[in-house]
Amino acid sequence: LDHYNCGGVCVPHADCGCSFEGRYYRSGQTVILDEDCGRRCRCSYGSMTCSPHSCGQHESCRVEDGERGCTPNSFATCWIRGPGSYDTFDGLIYQYPGACRLTLANVMGSSNHSHFMVTLEKVPKGLESFSNVLKFELANWFPGRSLRRTESS
Repeated sequence: LDHYNCGGVCVPHADCGCSFEGRYYRSGQTVILDEDCGRRCRCSYGSMTCSPHSCGQHESCRVEDGERGCTPNSFATCWIRGPGSYDTFDGLIYQYPGACRLTLANVMGSSNHSHFMVTLEKVPKGLESFSNVLKFELANWFPGRSLRRTESS
């Protein structure tokens, strides 16, 4: 095995971190650099590889918890009020009493964020009630699976 002196410690080459622009980064660490978040850099085998990076249309470059990155300029909330009644991200109340499958939230278009989808399925149960199935699907985490919560109304 090839071992290298990294910061005074003998380690396998794959574990050697990077000294870059006056800072030390762990092997495998990815960071966003520059005041405008203009570079995404990854430390691998003792050398830093950088590529151009930019924040999305509704994001700003900020430092939070000591880490620079792109953060949303604003937040919004949607919620389920009760059977058939929903508050949407734009603050409107939407009512739909019948059986349906509604997409409550998802990532649209190209994005640096993990793609996810939250859906609510209202399935008829008997003549006057429904079962609500809330599904959360996260791409690349549980392929072909989803987290579900079922309740009856």
